[in-house]
Amino acid sequence: MDEVTYVKTKFRQEQWEKLIEDCQNSGLKVDDWCQKNHISRHAYYYWLRKIRKKACEAILPAIPKQDSQVEFAKFEIEAQQTNLMASVIIHLPSATLEVHNGASGQTIEAVLLALKNIC
Repeated sequence: MDEVTYVKTKFRQEQWEKLIEDCQNSGLKVDDWCQKNHISRHAYYYWLRKIRKKACEAILPAIPKQDSQVEFAKFEIEAQQTNLMASVIIHLPSATLEVHNGASGQTIEAVLLALKNIC
């Protein structure tokens, strides 16, 4: 693109940026604003799409590309050995539930809700 075309395109884009901003700040519906300002709806949305695309192109290079490879790190947790005897044992016709010391409240609640749905 030669200099004249580049400057002309940049100037038109800046004009449309101002027009679109004016439309969005007017509080009017796009169709009403376009009719009031003698601008075709098609031209408005054409330039809106061009301006948004250019804005996205300016932002995207700043976002680093993600590798398609995923790496996992090994994370070891030492399990604390606690009393293996169950604190609570519930015998049902179709299942037995054992709650050991150290079981979280959330775990117990989830299991009881599941049992409630079964029974």
